[in-house]
Amino acid sequence: MEFNLSCRGVQCYVDGGNLIIESSSPLKVLSSAVLNGGLREARSILNHQVPDDFNEPDPTAYLEQVVQSLKIPRPVVGLMTAAPVDKASHKGLTCNSLAVDVIVTAGLSNAMAIADPLNMKEVGTVNIILLVDGVVEDSCLVELVRMVAEAKAEAFRKLDVRSRASGRLASGTSTDSIVVACTRRGEHVTYAGPATELGRAVGLGVLEAVKEAIVRQAGLSPARPLIKRLEERGITFEDLVNAALELLVYHPDMGSREKVEEVLRECLREALEDVNVASLVLAGLRLQEDGEEGLIPGLPAEAFKEDPVFLLADEILGMEIAKYIAGTKGVFEFVRFDRAKPGILKRLGPFMDDVIGGLIAGSSSNMYTKLLARRRVKEP
Repeated sequence: MEFNLSCRGVQCYVDGGNLIIESSSPLKVLSSAVLNGGLREARSILNHQVPDDFNEPDPTAYLEQVVQSLKIPRPVVGLMTAAPVDKASHKGLTCNSLAVDVIVTAGLSNAMAIADPLNMKEVGTVNIILLVDGVVEDSCLVELVRMVAEAKAEAFRKLDVRSRASGRLASGTSTDSIVVACTRRGEHVTYAGPATELGRAVGLGVLEAVKEAIVRQAGLSPARPLIKRLEERGITFEDLVNAALELLVYHPDMGSREKVEEVLRECLREALEDVNVASLVLAGLRLQEDGEEGLIPGLPAEAFKEDPVFLLADEILGMEIAKYIAGTKGVFEFVRFDRAKPGILKRLGPFMDDVIGGLIAGSSSNMYTKLLARRRVKEP
């Protein structure tokens, strides 16, 4: 497998579990690479795929052995990833007379937010390689690293990539690497910040390449179902079922308990697949995050965490979700769930407990309606 690069004299190909970039002349490289990171000259750039359970105590020495086995031109800048390198994303672009290439591999198994505790148990990573066919000043390489990092974070935001540790919006993984290289040929480049044509072009190219790599390699579609968005925040379908069953008022006329749970699951799935329910729930999740950051006017973060009595918007939103799903009956059911806070609702914040409570209550109300309606139909 080979990529058709825009930069002259540079080739990129996949050989087994290795994505390899080779240049006919030495590249100037600035990187956070595992092998030969920093400001270097390099003839080759290697992105080596490792298994999911990779746990080498000396990754630099390990990569050096890989380089020796491949016999690629030296010096070599080396990266590692657990993402499939044969599914790498490539974007080639031209800015004025400058050719630029972006190559990205993306794994999200240890996606994290800045405020998360350290998590080095996983090896999924986002590796971004940027090539510029020009003579780029050292300070400009730093600006390009900045543009790459900002574009990657924006791609995570656009796809709503969540931290595996906290459920917060992630900005990368704990092991991401960036490589910026230039051919040292042709046009001189002094600036590449966001106010320059090159900086803007690089930012947009990296944004699209990272998004494509995440969708292709990590399977994280922007249109993924609501239940997936909830799971990313630590709320599973079984959590919803268990919370509803905790407040179940059972009557033999409803049929067997197994049948009751089956119908409950049907009602929850119906609600979760409704675009309007998804919209209202996601609005509540966004309000929860804004509240935690103190971004709701007149409501400081510390006060928000206490769920003050004057905050009514959370209950209003929860009631509207329940009402949309099940009508007035859903509102009455919501009040019952809001007071008891069964299961998962106990550990959720002010907006989250109410929007999830509204989802569960509306579905629970529909369950009772369906079961009792079926009973009436069977009666003579």
